[in-house]
Amino acid sequence: MKFEKFLKTLNKEFEAILSEKKPLESFQLNSDLSVVKGRNFYNAVKLLSNDFDKDCENALSEIASTAHKKYLAKQKGKVKNNKTLNTYQKFITQFVSSQAEVSEKAGIENTRFTKVLNQTADDFYAHEVFSIAKSQNMKLIDAFEQLYE
Repeated sequence: MKFEKFLKTLNKEFEAILSEKKPLESFQLNSDLSVVKGRNFYNAVKLLSNDFDKDCENALSEIASTAHKKYLAKQKGKVKNNKTLNTYQKFITQFVSSQAEVSEKAGIENTRFTKVLNQTADDFYAHEVFSIAKSQNMKLIDAFEQLYE
């Protein structure tokens, strides 16, 4: 689904509302929702939505699920390094998440994840922010606000 079509479901006057804040071209309106950057998604939806988490779920859950399935299919053939942990390491791992663990839980390729963190890639896609928040049991609005406010 195009981002523009989704925004129209939130508010038929979305173009007028958004254009008061920024030029419409900057919102990626003609892009498929799967490639809309997190910042653009957040900036548009926060202006138009009465329930950010619900609208975010409606827009991104299917895209995130599909991306996660593709990620898992790619990972099937890869051999994981299953290092045996001692009792102390097992205890501590429940409190600590590595970048690799966060990207794996969210179903984001580690290479892409690292590029965003190192700022060699522009931004997370909106569905990636959604997946990270869900995998970390975080409210969607909180995740987007922490990144983009």
